[in-house]
Amino acid sequence: MKTLFLFFYFLFSTTLCGLSTAQTSPVRINITTEHYHPFSFADRDGKITGATADKVHELFKRSRLAYQMNIMSWNRAFEMARKTPNTCVFSTAKTKEREPSFHWIGPIATGNWALFGSPDKLNKFKTLDDIKQSSIGTEEGQVVLSYLSAKGFKTVTSSESSTTFKNVAIGRIDFATASDTHGKKLIAENNLEGKVVWLFNYFHADYYLACHPKTQAEAIAKLNKKLREMKEDGSFKNIEAKY
Repeated sequence: MKTLFLFFYFLFSTTLCGLSTAQTSPVRINITTEHYHPFSFADRDGKITGATADKVHELFKRSRLAYQMNIMSWNRAFEMARKTPNTCVFSTAKTKEREPSFHWIGPIATGNWALFGSPDKLNKFKTLDDIKQSSIGTEEGQVVLSYLSAKGFKTVTSSESSTTFKNVAIGRIDFATASDTHGKKLIAENNLEGKVVWLFNYFHADYYLACHPKTQAEAIAKLNKKLREMKEDGSFKNIEAKY
């Protein structure tokens, strides 16, 4: 009887230890991002690189955390991180509405949002107040949507930024908005020179790596610590200088 009791005690103890180990063992973190030059894009070999992507690669290398990084549309990338544990998304602007939905690591980059339009509009408009009755297009899920809507603008969304810029080129919408660097890259990539041009910058944002709130607290603390170290030792600025 005593032997049987010891057997069940050992089995129960082993099970508890197994559960404890499973609950605290490191997990593989899924990182999502978008094609957003020069912050994140796929090179000729399919590797995700860029001024922010390279920082995230280095950040996870220093933190010794297993991860995988995937590039997709912004709306899909953002929603995956918002809904799926152990998933993070970059480059994410922090807003009051978004802040409770994530753990935040950063800032990892900064950027300017700009307005783009047809060449005949160049030098005619300097601020958003000059175009109050106009339609502005951007990609689904972008942070500027709430900003523009609050100012009373009519916004038109598409699943890809390139579609928005093409719609400006054919006169379907009045303006497009994107980061200044990304918008200029889209114009070049889609052969829209002479059809769509940069007009002015109007919005500045700090960008973060935003992680689902159920991501391991230990991992979040480690990532923030290693980011501070990258900024202190100069590697953060060295990566930016490459782009």
